[in-house]
Amino acid sequence: MHVIIGGCGRVGAQLAEQLARGGHDVVVIDADPEAFDRIGSAFNGETLIGSIINKDTLQRAGIDKADALAAVTDLDNANLMAVQIARELFDVDVTVARLFNPQREESYRKIGVTYVSGTRLVARAIMKQLDIDRFPPHVGFTEGEIDIVELVVTEKGHGMTVSEMQNRGDLRIAAVERDGRTRIPAGRDRLVHDDLLVAAIRGGRTGRRARGLLTSPATSRRV
Repeated sequence: MHVIIGGCGRVGAQLAEQLARGGHDVVVIDADPEAFDRIGSAFNGETLIGSIINKDTLQRAGIDKADALAAVTDLDNANLMAVQIARELFDVDVTVARLFNPQREESYRKIGVTYVSGTRLVARAIMKQLDIDRFPPHVGFTEGEIDIVELVVTEKGHGMTVSEMQNRGDLRIAAVERDGRTRIPAGRDRLVHDDLLVAAIRGGRTGRRARGLLTSPATSRRV
């Protein structure tokens, strides 16, 4: 996929690295050339200095062939304009805007803009909205097939012990966050609906028997 990321703050840099690591063609746009310093040295995509609401800049970024655009600057107006330009002028199929002001959520919904609000796990949520990875890893090892991911317990998984979930999901749970507190669980501990798990899984996928028991944070909680 050819993906354009508007804004190279913490979230934009994280998205760029994850997408490029997944083999996607990534172009990151930012008006500040120093912002690109946030991207790791292993990034093999393209960086472009300019405004994400400038049509010429977007065309230089290859928006004519883009499959998706994520606007993640710290300005709501710029993010909104960027996704509208991408959708209405260039027919980009998938767009998502980061939203800081929750009072604007209703207006975004009315005009059909896909958005992610809040501050937690924003990159995970945007990856899910882009529908690129089912369980996008937040740590991927360069050698081997193990990813460290964040997963959420669904209603179907409520009440299962850690050991039962590990056996069903072919994963290893390293930490559980509940009610703002994080702990290392024992195998006999029971999981609760909406628990946030940090787990090691093979190749970004859980086992088939875990289907319905776990989901990515972007689909189960507002971030």
